[in-house]
Amino acid sequence: MIPHVALGKLLTILSKDHPTLPKDPRTLLKTVTCVKTTELSGGVYHHSGIESGILSQFLVSPELQKLTSVSMQVNVDGLPLFKSSNAQFWPVLGLIEQYVCNVQQNKLPFVIGLYYGKKKPSSLHFLNPFVEEAQRLEAEGVLFERRALPFKISTFICDAPARALVRNVKGHSGYYGCDKCVQKGVHYENRMTFPQTDSAPRLDHAVRDELSDDSHQCGETPLALLSVGLVTQFPLDYMHLVCLGVTRKLLHLWLKGRRLTRFSPSMVKELSRVLLTFTPHVPCEFNRKQRSMEDVERWKATEFRQFLLYTGPVSLKGLVPTQVYNNFMLLSVGITILLNVSLCADLADYAHRILVLFVDHCSKLYGKEHVTYNMHGLVHLSQDAKKYGVLDNISCFPFENFLGCLKKLLRKPAQPLEQVVRRLSERSQHRRTNISKTRSLREHNHGPLLNGLSVKKQYEECYFQDFVVKRSEGDNCVLLENKDIVVIQNVVVDEMDNTLLIYKRFRNMVDFFTYPVESSKLGIFHLSGLSETLRFTHIANVQKKYYLLPCLDGKAGFPLIHL
Repeated sequence: MIPHVALGKLLTILSKDHPTLPKDPRTLLKTVTCVKTTELSGGVYHHSGIESGILSQFLVSPELQKLTSVSMQVNVDGLPLFKSSNAQFWPVLGLIEQYVCNVQQNKLPFVIGLYYGKKKPSSLHFLNPFVEEAQRLEAEGVLFERRALPFKISTFICDAPARALVRNVKGHSGYYGCDKCVQKGVHYENRMTFPQTDSAPRLDHAVRDELSDDSHQCGETPLALLSVGLVTQFPLDYMHLVCLGVTRKLLHLWLKGRRLTRFSPSMVKELSRVLLTFTPHVPCEFNRKQRSMEDVERWKATEFRQFLLYTGPVSLKGLVPTQVYNNFMLLSVGITILLNVSLCADLADYAHRILVLFVDHCSKLYGKEHVTYNMHGLVHLSQDAKKYGVLDNISCFPFENFLGCLKKLLRKPAQPLEQVVRRLSERSQHRRTNISKTRSLREHNHGPLLNGLSVKKQYEECYFQDFVVKRSEGDNCVLLENKDIVVIQNVVVDEMDNTLLIYKRFRNMVDFFTYPVESSKLGIFHLSGLSETLRFTHIANVQKKYYLLPCLDGKAGFPLIHL
């Protein structure tokens, strides 16, 4: 974003030749001059609105305009603003659901309301404007082009502290802190544990009507006024529970846990070395390259996810004790199934069984004191996946990305709420240009080419809807419609303007692991014997992109499932 000072100087220069241009950047950007705020819950709140946010999303996304009803996800979370202050935002964010083949496509949240204070809200009154408007929209619908589109809130997607706050229930450290079942926790080794894996489920009506006698509910919540299940429509978020929770916990146990399962310095060094060798092989769809174990305290959620789903199964194999590796693979395979569109619906129950087995094994392997809220939450993940589809449909990842962008809108400490509201108003005036989903870029003339194939142009890369295929390492492996896994050598356009991929195929495809299930059933293979024969295929025959990692006597191939 260009600072107003720089834009003002540019307008001064341009106004000499274009006198109709405004001299003030705020006029050009149509910045709001008055920000309406209300004192609520010990801070200040601004309500941008649900309906206005939905309509602004419609204006920039023609695909959303095709919806016949509006189903919305809601996120509430805390956002610290400055390192030297307790000042924080508590945004209420919305995300319109747009499903294609049972996968949520829309990843662009919008601000419904914004709370600012020196600490977290002292009460839930800051949610009242949101609840009042949501009630109206549930009754009247969203008015768009003279149509009243039916409106509903599908889910509230929050981390554990925020889920407890907005529902006004006991937190994750309470005896009755589990969101999904009624078991009473056990205080053991100075922490709250949840050892049972088959407790009775917590019911929506019990929480709403305060029929529960387990002290889970702390008091009333304004969300009870909405047509929302206070249990079933608050799914567990795998970003916090699995990536930042259980996966990070395992890494800490390997580095600093009990002696029987703690990695030796030489093992840690070797693991770091192997992880760093994967750097050139990381696809461009990953925001971060894999870092070493020395930096594990600074790993982000995406790095823990990458380790759990892709690099961990390869780097740990043959390095750690079998019982540790097999335990890790229970978690990796269980989450892989729940993130895979083609597997989740049919294998969700199987994923549940192996995740329960993982929790039981962790209790024996690392100690029952580690079966805390996040570890226990794994036994409930499959139920949410059966209701809402793959875990990425109900993930905090798009909301967390948006919060980072929101924080970058601040220019100075003074009046942070007003600053952000004004910057958002400026952005709402802009319209994104739709770019073709599939396009080829960056010409070259280095080959290779096939004899007899008439080629007009050669390209370095080709863009698909969800991924990019390139000639370079890390982005050149795909699965074809005939189930061949191939390495792309060139992207070409023939005389008939067909975009073709020239490739070499792997001759040998076998299971990379067999516990707890044959990896081939998940689309994961040990690959070897790359043919020297060049072949070609149309880009329409590409099914998936693969993450190709070096391993003993070949490559390990993983389909990208988190896109």
